[in-house]
Formats: sequence, C-alpha cells, structure tokens
Amino acid sequence: MQSNLQSIPTTPPVPFLLCPRAVAKLLGVSERWVRDHATRRFPKLPVIKLGPLLRFRQSDVDEFVERQRDDHSGTRRSQ
Repeated sequence: MQSNLQSIPTTPPVPFLLCPRAVAKLLGVSERWVRDHATRRFPKLPVIKLGPLLRFRQSDVDEFVERQRDDHSGTRRSQ
C-alpha cells in the first residue's frame, strides 16, 4: 500500500529566532547593549522586527561577532 506522505510538500524549517535577552547572554553584554546595536548604523547587529518585538538569527549574531574581530595591529580586518 502506498503512503500519501510522499505527495505532501515539505517546507524548510523556520530558523529559531533569539530574543534580545538570549543574545545578551550569548555575548556577555546587557540587553540594552543588544537593543542599542540593533538600532544603530554601525556596528549594526542585524535584527528582525516583528511589530514591537526584536528577534535575531543565530547566524546573524555569529557573523556580527566575526566582523568585530580585531587582529590587534591597529587596523580592522577587511570585510
């Protein structure tokens, strides 16, 4: 007997979104710092706005951290 499950289209899973408090805990900073960097021009922490809520993708947070890395030579790494 064939199953109908093969005909059901599958969608990719939605990535888990982090709240400002979770990002703050990951980075070891305050929630206010996270909110500030989500609304400033530089360095901007990429954010997803859902009405009044701010949410963050883990991959965006990881990329933000990598962009902030300094090699201690007095110049920033090229992007």
